[in-house]
Order: sequence, then C-alpha cells, then structure tokens
Amino acid sequence: MKPFYSLIVSLTSILINFCSIFNSKAKGFLDGRKNTHKIIRDFKLKGTNSLGLSVIWFHCASLGEFEQSRPLIEKVKKFLPEYKIAISFFSSSGYNVKKNYELADWTGFLPMDKKKEINFLINFLNPKILILVKNEFWPNLLYCMKEKKIPIISISCNFRSKQFFFSPWAVWFLKAIKTINHFYTSDIETKKILKKKNINNTTMVGDTRIDRVLNILNKKKEFKIINDFINNEDCWIAGSTWKEDYSLFTDYIHSKKSPKVIIAPHDCSAESISAITKKLNIPYSLWSSYSFKGDHSKKVLIIDTIGVLKYTYKYAKWAYIGGGMGGNGLHNILEAAVYDIPIIIGKNFFDFPEATDLIKYGTCFSVSSDIEFEKVTQLISNDIKRKPINNYDFIKKQEGATDEIFSGLKKILVEA
Repeated sequence: MKPFYSLIVSLTSILINFCSIFNSKAKGFLDGRKNTHKIIRDFKLKGTNSLGLSVIWFHCASLGEFEQSRPLIEKVKKFLPEYKIAISFFSSSGYNVKKNYELADWTGFLPMDKKKEINFLINFLNPKILILVKNEFWPNLLYCMKEKKIPIISISCNFRSKQFFFSPWAVWFLKAIKTINHFYTSDIETKKILKKKNINNTTMVGDTRIDRVLNILNKKKEFKIINDFINNEDCWIAGSTWKEDYSLFTDYIHSKKSPKVIIAPHDCSAESISAITKKLNIPYSLWSSYSFKGDHSKKVLIIDTIGVLKYTYKYAKWAYIGGGMGGNGLHNILEAAVYDIPIIIGKNFFDFPEATDLIKYGTCFSVSSDIEFEKVTQLISNDIKRKPINNYDFIKKQEGATDEIFSGLKKILVEA
C-alpha cells in the first residue's frame, strides 16, 4: 500500500498544480509551500543549516488546531524559554493568519507528504520533538521522524471507530500512527478505541481548547464596531458558518422575530461573503467597511475578517455555530459556550464530544431544518428569561489538559 499512497500523493500534487491556474485556494496552497522551501534555502545559503539545537515543533492543520496548541505553546515559552518554537500548517488559511505569531521562532507550511520534501523540512527544523495537534497524521512524516529517532506526541486527539485508518485495508496507515510515542486524548472513548488496537501509550487529559477558551474569556476585549452596531439592542451570532448553514436561518433573519445578527463565516474570501449577501434581501454592513454614521441602523453585520469571532460571543444572547449541516465538521462551540449562552448547531455533531456533552447538559440544541431552528430560538428565548445558563462551571471543571501534557513533554525532552 505504501507505493500506492506515494502515487496518490504525487497525483494530488499534479492536480493541485493544475487547479492553481484558476483556483485561488489551490494557488495559495502551492505558493505557500514554494515560499517555505525558498525561505529554508535562503537560511542555508547564509550558512544556517538548521533552526537550532533546541526546537519544539508544533504541526497544526489550520487555525482551529493552532488555537488548541496555543495554551501549550505559551506554557513552553514561559517555563522552557531555552527552546525555540516552530509551527507548521497544512492550510493557507491557518498560516496566513498566524504567520507572524509573536511566540513562534519559525512558521511555515508542511510540504506534501513525500519523503524527500519531509526530510528537507525535518533537517532544517532539527526538532527535539514533534507535537501533532488533533488528528493530523501523515505516514511519511511519521516514518521519517521514526528513522531519525525524534519523538512524537499527539495532543487533543479524538478518534472514532469508523475512521478509515481503522479499516482492514488501512493497516499500513495504522502502523504509521503506532509510531507515535504518546497520545494525549481529548476523551475516554478515544482511549478505549486505541486500546482495542493495542495502542496503550495513551493518557486521557481532555481538550486543550478548554484551557484556551478560559484564557480568551479573561481577555475582556471590546470592539467599538460591535458596540455601535448593537446599540443596546439584543443580538445573536452565527459563527464559523458554511453555505450549507444559511438555509437554516436566512428566513428567520428576514422575519421580525429575529433580533440583530452578526454573521462570521469560516471562509472570509470574496466568494464566501458574496454567497451570504446574495441570500439577504435586507440592508447589511461589512466589518471591513463599517460606517459609524449609519450602519448601526442595519440588522445584519458580516465579519469579513479572521480573528475577531472568538471575542464577540460575549455580545450575544445566543449563538449558532456552523459546520454541522455539511461534511466540513462542527466548529468550536466552546468559544461561545464559555460566555454562558445557549448554542444551536446542525445535525452532524456525533463525532464531537463537547457537543454531545452540552446537549446532555441542556444548553446546546441540534437542528436539521429552518422550522426546527425557529422553534429552538423561541425555546431558548423563553429559557433565557426564565433561568440563567451556566456553561462556565461545566467547562471550568474540565480545564487542566495543558498542564498534564506539559508535564509529559518535559519528561520526553529530558530523555530526548
């Protein structure tokens, strides 16, 4: 299967090259990797063959995984300042937002999973350890690290038995995953699944996103635009939305029942923003062009920039979190829940333990149609008047994953 996998990677690379001619995302994917390769070559031309002797390498798929890694990065910088931090991304959306992250000594792209390209990056970074955030596994990356005897840990990982690498035909992929030195799982179910596959080097610590959202809660950021837009009225937020989500609540927005709404799509490209605005037949304002002279009178504010959403949930009476109506995966509901507001999500949430937990707790609601959406908004509006929401205490009890992972990390670094 390895030769077949290598063929798939090569064909994918060719396809991306072709698509980059007319697709901006593919072009960003390709250009980012070319730029990372050039930066490393420039370092080497100046006589710097590696980033350093003490490097901790974090790999994140995108921005969401970076947010999960952030509490651990901050702890490393505070208590192990002698180590440099390298961060690689798979997606251009994550890299573009965090390429100048102040605590990183180097940021770049993970190349396509080809041995030669992976080794080129490893030799430059010269890491003491690789930290994979959530479910980001690349066979050639794992095997190259094993050959160089560089330890790997997986943090906040979340496995489900139906995932393809647990299938009989993917034994070769699971074998690669088994090269990981330790798994710090986000839930007990993952630990049980790994045990069934004879993977016992696991510790259930919970999700580092818990620590991250609690940190965000304490930052107390204020936004003049949002204060002006809300203008002392009620407001709800539709966060991290995809095109599949809009059919649930567009009619509701147009109705008199809906208070003001802030929409923050997952993708802030011109195409994505256009997909939203075409569905609206009422005046709206954009964050990037907001006018304090008259936009506060409009009903809809669209946040067309990245990095703001996680601080805005405190302004909302309740929130809808996107991703659950399609196959993209439910986005981070904890960022909203920590502000003690009810959450509405789409129908596809079963692979997300935090959603299941909050549904059982009674503060998160799954819907699959616009009719259900409207019924739930009425329900939670009445509940808010009748009793306070207390997600914070529920979330607070689950903090501490970062501390446990950091303790394990220090032990591995001593042995490395």
